[in-house]
Amino acid sequence: MVSLTKDDLNIDSLIRNLKNSNAGSIIVFLGEPRRSIEDGPIVSIEYSAYEEMALKELKKIESEALKRDGVIDVIIIHKIGNVSLKEISFFVGVTSSHRKEGFQACSFIVDEVKKKVPIWKEIKYDRDRSC
Repeated sequence: MVSLTKDDLNIDSLIRNLKNSNAGSIIVFLGEPRRSIEDGPIVSIEYSAYEEMALKELKKIESEALKRDGVIDVIIIHKIGNVSLKEISFFVGVTSSHRKEGFQACSFIVDEVKKKVPIWKEIKYDRDRSC
């Protein structure tokens, strides 16, 4: 399952959807905006996408991940729109036979999404605050 959404991500529901009696592991990656000394006083990130192409690329990545040994199911969801600090913007979940295959597939998915999917971010700063 792949999706772009403007809605808040329901992590518990997504994890329930990954459960499978043949699986030995569920690996989850949660991406969220962060504030650091290097980044400055970030208050949120505005995500935008070329949605048709982004969904096409997400489906390709999902398909490649599902071909990996031991991978049973994959969910990739990216939030579009304004995402505040501590809010989840990116969910990757992998159900696999064993943890090693799950961790490898999850890492592959995150890296591929960052490289190939036309999703852009505009950082919103609070000029009145510092880190």
